Amino acid sequence: MTTEPRRPLEPGDPAPNFRLPTVPDEGFVSLADYRGRSPLLLVLLRGVGG
Repeated sequence: MTTEPRRPLEPGDPAPNFRLPTVPDEGFVSLADYRGRSPLLLVLLRGVGG
């Protein structure tokens, strides 16, 4: 599979959808689950989880 390079996001651009595993539960969360709701703060911490 080849992917074309994407331009960096600019302020005001919508974030691309993503799907990530949840910690510590088994499951997934995606941006689509929260799109259109109140503001969302997403924090990614390296080295956390199992």
